[in-house]
Amino acid sequence: MKNVLLKPAAVGLLAAIACPIPTDVFAGAWTLPRNHVWCKAAFLSQTTDEEYVGAAGSGRGPDPGRIYNVGNRARYRFNGRYRSRALFFDLFYGATDRIDVGLQLPFFKQEYQDTPLLTGFGEPRKATGFGDVRGFLKVNLLNRRTVGTVKLGFKAPSGEFVNEDGLIPVGEGQWDFDAIVQLGRSFWPMPVYVNADVGYRLRLRNAETDRDPGNEWTFLAEAGVQVRRSTLVGVKIHGVRGRAATVFGVRIQSDIKRITYISPGISLGPFRGMTLETAMNISVHGRNYPAGWMAVVGISYQGNAFARDYEPGGR
Repeated sequence: MKNVLLKPAAVGLLAAIACPIPTDVFAGAWTLPRNHVWCKAAFLSQTTDEEYVGAAGSGRGPDPGRIYNVGNRARYRFNGRYRSRALFFDLFYGATDRIDVGLQLPFFKQEYQDTPLLTGFGEPRKATGFGDVRGFLKVNLLNRRTVGTVKLGFKAPSGEFVNEDGLIPVGEGQWDFDAIVQLGRSFWPMPVYVNADVGYRLRLRNAETDRDPGNEWTFLAEAGVQVRRSTLVGVKIHGVRGRAATVFGVRIQSDIKRITYISPGISLGPFRGMTLETAMNISVHGRNYPAGWMAVVGISYQGNAFARDYEPGGR
């Protein structure tokens, strides 16, 4: 029963951390002007009773006799239902015109329930609290018609991690390190841009559980068009391709995690430095991840951190 209870919430946490969109238009490979700050608060919401199967088998509704293969979209076992709400707080600072430093802090409210949990005096498994902190360094290496940037990051095990049967942790209990290559291009005077990221995430061992989560490739491709002066419409394809985890020295193939989203979105602004964004993450492929859609709403601000008077911004 332990795996049934922990897997949906833990995987949902990974999905939210790995793909916290929407990102701001032109944020990808572009860096901030010197002494400018960019901050954002983004709210993510998902409720689903389906997942992408991690291990083949039967025993799922509405047809318990049906055999689902790895990667199939199917109902959670025992009428399971997963709900996640998250807030992401981001802050970036332009140390120079080509170097940004940043931090990200997530806050999660998660719940998972199924028939065994609700039997008798049972109740859903819940977890609320701050997750693991991420830090970033972006260095722009190419600043011509095509912009090229290297983005380095880390995730520190700062959120609460509880290794007990049936509990949902908001932190993962181990360090991660990211290296991402970002390319972007604006086709101005045509109001069109494209951006692409490819990254590798090194995930260290959780000493408390002796679990070494599989390293991951991350990817993103996006395009957008400015349909009006303050309205920009875009679409992204993004996701994660993970390797098998190693637990107590044994490689667990059924623990491979993968997800692909298509995400249409709209950005309104900037209005006095403020930009409102909304997007929808729609899952199209996966393994060991919740299936369905995730609503995302964000508000961001960009401006000169040391200017006496207001300077409008739009990253």
